[in-house]
Amino acid sequence: MEVSNIRFTQEHVYDTFNANSDRAGSVLDLMESILSGEKTPWDIPLIRVAAKKGAYWCVDNRRLFTYKHLQLGKIPVQVFGWKENREFELKYRNGLPFRQQTSNGLRAGLIQRSERAFPRSSVAEPSLSKFQKLFTKAEQRKHEARIAELRRKRDKELQEDKDADAREADASLKELLQPSKAVRAKRKVRTSGTLGGKKRRVAPKIEEKDKKLTVTLDKEDSEEDDFAIEISAP
Repeated sequence: MEVSNIRFTQEHVYDTFNANSDRAGSVLDLMESILSGEKTPWDIPLIRVAAKKGAYWCVDNRRLFTYKHLQLGKIPVQVFGWKENREFELKYRNGLPFRQQTSNGLRAGLIQRSERAFPRSSVAEPSLSKFQKLFTKAEQRKHEARIAELRRKRDKELQEDKDADAREADASLKELLQPSKAVRAKRKVRTSGTLGGKKRRVAPKIEEKDKKLTVTLDKEDSEEDDFAIEISAP
């Protein structure tokens, strides 16, 4: 699913995953692991989404913030029915009063509770964000360059996958339409004793036109002859 289209259920996210333990990691740690190539969204528990009012909403808001900030494009998700998990409705209601500020859930505030510098982000809604320390201009430029490089890499991989699928489909179609070079036609004749007890064999005419195989047999003299045709293509 295209990550830019997925919406936040809550109005803000924190920059750490657990206020009482640094071991839980932070949004910045997750960003770094993805930018370095150590992890991809496939290596992390999938974010959970459900449809409501013509859009998909997410309850894993910090991971969603990370993926949106890194401009990951299409990501794997786990889709639920809205009523399958109460968390969707609870978080949706919490964020409801702030929908206008968040462009109906497309952005969210970022509240920084760690002392590590955090990058500026177009995903972070300024009116709902609280930053303690931001990247320097040089750090921000380097960070954005890494995001751009990751996006180019992912776009290239996506195009290569599309090209490979197209080649495979084309090869399958050619194999389906192209008959074997060694097409053999074998005619079996069973005679019921007419025509002097002799077996008559009539060679079929085989033509190939526009990838179509045509087999034509001459009309037989006797209605009592039973014929079978077998065509094999090794």
